[in-house]
Amino acid sequence: MKYQLLQTLLPLLEEYEKTNTKVDDVQHFAVWLTRQQANLVETEEPAIPTITGESPEVIIGRLLFFMTRYARIYVRKALEGTVLGNMDEFVYLAALHTFGSMTKSELIYRHRHEKPTGMDIIKRLLALGLIRQQDDLEDRRSKQIAISEQGLEVLLPLYGRMGLVSHIVAGNLTKSERITLVQLLEKLEVFHQVMQAKTKNESFEGMLKVVVGRPVTPG
Repeated sequence: MKYQLLQTLLPLLEEYEKTNTKVDDVQHFAVWLTRQQANLVETEEPAIPTITGESPEVIIGRLLFFMTRYARIYVRKALEGTVLGNMDEFVYLAALHTFGSMTKSELIYRHRHEKPTGMDIIKRLLALGLIRQQDDLEDRRSKQIAISEQGLEVLLPLYGRMGLVSHIVAGNLTKSERITLVQLLEKLEVFHQVMQAKTKNESFEGMLKVVVGRPVTPG
């Protein structure tokens, strides 16, 4: 017998005995070994398939951009034969159905659009008769918008198809991978919400200063 596992363990046992008093406690050694391996995994640089010169940050941005493109293609196919032209129109209707009437600004902010883009979507939905608007009783300068009966007739049959789109977008990720991805994306979402609030009126250079805590000259 070659005892290869024992040969691997002997240096670890020697290191353990140098730093611990419970040298005869197998359970304590097992806990120590688990912690050592966890620390090793955290400090090792993960192998990332990259194009020469690409940083992980560049890859993240590129792949997120690609995922958005894929999702829009799938949604466009799912909406074929309806009056809706894109994903934004669907999610605006779905938000009004789920959360009830709201101001135009609230609806636009909910979907992280810039105001001109959001207003264009709202104008198209109004023109199609899928939403209706009325004066805001609390603020006469604002308009409350809500989904119309015609909008519900268009929206409700689409929920099943759009649910299938979500499954397609999630692709071949396992359940645990999907949960991990959700956690990571939610972490990024919180970061960018704060960033947007802090840098709304900043230039690009000012935004960089907020991120790194000091002036930065893009190069």
